[in-house]
Amino acid sequence: MNTSTASVVAPKFTATVLAVWPSSSDPCKSYEIRMGKDGNVYCTCAAWRFQRKPVTARTCKHLQAFATKAFLPKAG
Repeated sequence: MNTSTASVVAPKFTATVLAVWPSSSDPCKSYEIRMGKDGNVYCTCAAWRFQRKPVTARTCKHLQAFATKAFLPKAG
């Protein structure tokens, strides 16, 4: 009888880091805003990761702040 357990290896997720956003509550933490190969935008914060919504419907304060800053017209 084979008692070894099969090891499941998750596929490597490659994403482009769009921004590193500092935590407003802990100066030692920061979160990455990422663009996945699937075209979706992700945040590494717990608030984004643990939402019970499809990836395309999730948001968090870091994504909202990034979107606001990224799409403001440049002065000058």
